[in-house]
Amino acid sequence: TPAKETLDQQTPHVDLPDVTPAAGGAVQRGDELGISVGAFTLYPMVDLSLGYDDNVFATTAAPVGSAIAVVRPSLELRSEWSNHMLRLLANGGFGYYASAPTQNFQNYLIQADGRLDIRTDFYATGLIAFRRSTEALGTPNVSFAQQPTVVDSFPIELSLYQRFNRVFYQLTASATRYWYYDYSTITALGLPAASRDRTEYEEKIRIGYEFSDNVSFFISPGLNQRVYVDTVNAAGQQRDSTGWNIGVGASVALGPKSSLEGSVGLTSQTYIATNTTTSATTFSLAGTWNGYEPLTLRPALMRTINESALANYQNYVSTVAGIDFTYDIHYPWKAVGGISYNTADYTPASGVSGVNPRTDYFVKASLGLLYEVRPQYSIGPLYEYSQGWSSDVLAGGPQYSRNFFSIRLVARR
Repeated sequence: TPAKETLDQQTPHVDLPDVTPAAGGAVQRGDELGISVGAFTLYPMVDLSLGYDDNVFATTAAPVGSAIAVVRPSLELRSEWSNHMLRLLANGGFGYYASAPTQNFQNYLIQADGRLDIRTDFYATGLIAFRRSTEALGTPNVSFAQQPTVVDSFPIELSLYQRFNRVFYQLTASATRYWYYDYSTITALGLPAASRDRTEYEEKIRIGYEFSDNVSFFISPGLNQRVYVDTVNAAGQQRDSTGWNIGVGASVALGPKSSLEGSVGLTSQTYIATNTTTSATTFSLAGTWNGYEPLTLRPALMRTINESALANYQNYVSTVAGIDFTYDIHYPWKAVGGISYNTADYTPASGVSGVNPRTDYFVKASLGLLYEVRPQYSIGPLYEYSQGWSSDVLAGGPQYSRNFFSIRLVARR
């Protein structure tokens, strides 16, 4: 969901562990986190990073370094009702480069989501949000020359869940509208913002069976439609498409603090005007593992078919694999870090000749320390290394390495 996506992709950071209670949990007072506001609990936070990026423009030719300041404020309001649930969320990421102001960014998310309990084991959920994000240099699917393209999105999602003894189902329908804004010259191989504006629809169902209180299996088929505002884009292409996917998976609760959910399946996207199809094997893995008490691991694995910002390629298959961790060394010290590997395998657009096969690769690794002054305040250094390369550098694929050093201060209440 939009709330889980990184708001400020333009700069690195490692998330602190989520120490706030689940919606509907008890209100925390004293030195604990959360402020009681009637039947709600408010969780404010501000995250400040001051550091230095030695390759702001993600290039091998004369890299430019810059001091950078990033501020990430957040407010989350959660209901404490015995039935139903409502959550309001507002957060942002604001970055300022001393020597490269073209890379400054102002991103934010405003979201409301909740649950309506109809009766026991039968409820509806909903989500509506507005999100502004930035397509940063050194990330997949970038085609601008210098100043990043900005993306506004407006997602809406409705879902219905019901359980009969150990059998359950969940119906979900969603729609997301995207608006793109170019603030610098787009490369010759890229598409301008107006050619990328679109609405994406998705309809899916999950049917499953709970073998026990801790283990459930499911099958999840779905459909999607991608409809562009400009029926014919600046390259003379029609990119409206329909797709389907199906997956089988399992959810496992390994303990009070550990749970994992994974699936494998197939997905296919067919472009209506050209009757061309891109297919891929899909997989996913997400959750938290805390089998060894001082260590918390959060794996992430995902493969999807995404729309391309490039005129010569109609889409790309994105594969992301990563893991981050939090390790309690000895109070008040924590070690935080992670590593991720991302590939973008592009599919040539129909009717375009002389297009080379292209796969872009991205690696990111980070390591940091946090000193917990009090439960509400943490401070410490963070180092991150990132690298990108491509099978087709001559056509604009990435080729860079990047180091980022910072001091991070986090205040929660």
